[in-house]
Amino acid sequence: MKIRLISFTAQGEAAALRLAGGFRRLSAGPGRHGRRRASGDLPGAAPCVEAIRFCDLKEAGSSLSDFTRESFLTADALIFVGAAGIAVRASAPYLKSKKEDPAVLVVDEMGKYVIPILSGHIGGANELAREAAGILGALPVITTATDLRHAFAVDLFAVQNRLEMEDLEEAKRISAAVLAGERIGFFSDFPTEGEIPEELSPGVWQAHNICITQRDGERRPGLLKLIPRTAVLGMGCRRGISLEAARSGAVAALKSSGLSRLSLCALASVEQKKEEAALRELAAAWRLEFTCFPARELAEAEGAFPESEFVKKTVGVGNVCCRAAVLMAGRTARGEGTSACPGARLLTGKIVSEGVTAAVAVPEEDPVIRFQADRSCKA
Repeated sequence: MKIRLISFTAQGEAAALRLAGGFRRLSAGPGRHGRRRASGDLPGAAPCVEAIRFCDLKEAGSSLSDFTRESFLTADALIFVGAAGIAVRASAPYLKSKKEDPAVLVVDEMGKYVIPILSGHIGGANELAREAAGILGALPVITTATDLRHAFAVDLFAVQNRLEMEDLEEAKRISAAVLAGERIGFFSDFPTEGEIPEELSPGVWQAHNICITQRDGERRPGLLKLIPRTAVLGMGCRRGISLEAARSGAVAALKSSGLSRLSLCALASVEQKKEEAALRELAAAWRLEFTCFPARELAEAEGAFPESEFVKKTVGVGNVCCRAAVLMAGRTARGEGTSACPGARLLTGKIVSEGVTAAVAVPEEDPVIRFQADRSCKA
């Protein structure tokens, strides 16, 4: 996780340095339920923390606007140690959406109050504020309505379980319905753990509903799909294929698997394809981790796969897409790299399309959807 802090006075700098030191000591990193933008950043990794003084920006010929723009593009969290008005004016030109904006917080220069002002749930700002307050001995000022009322928050629930929200507008309507005292229908294709919140009605269709699924399908009024991102797209291709050809092959494999595109977390291939522009661009466009394995690792993937002598002579292994999908899905299931893949299964065969081969795999074990025991607004 990447955190950037900026201070404007000597007193503010002292508070920023205290925060930076505290964040670095946190083993899991602040905002651990929020998004992570830094490539290669893993849960449990120490955060990357950068504390900047405004005067140093000016001396370097830069500006607060430049700093903020870069932070919105590259950082997971941006903390202004100073006046809230500075943070609001600096951030305003770069706001996009809840799915894209980083967590933004304000800390007064005396270190008495920590206020999340942007991306409280999806970006992890509320949690980060509580952790920052713990470091400083400050008061976290949480203004999110569901937190204040100790109510079920669908966006926070999604982030905690690494679920993709298909429709942010319906998520807002569900939050409004919860605050209005309405019941929310709840359905899940996956096992759950913990006590289901009283706001949810399991198995009963209501005006607003939540369904946890990876299945593809048209959007339905009053239904919010929450999609576990556990599936892997394995791909092989001819050299120099177009992005459109790569996308068409990927779509064909997804159609065969029956999964939503939002269920994908990674695109995997063979090492020789790590600089293939179409695959890299597709992974970036779909927000997928892009991993390429050496042929010797792909060859050790367990399972029966269709083999091609031509492909074997070209890249050193007779099947790329199926082996890469299974290998990556197994690695994703365990959170670590390994050559054996008993923990993954293919959902498709080798799908061939316009110089592209593609396959989809998922971990053998379904994800467990967990409800938090404590939904209180912590001080």
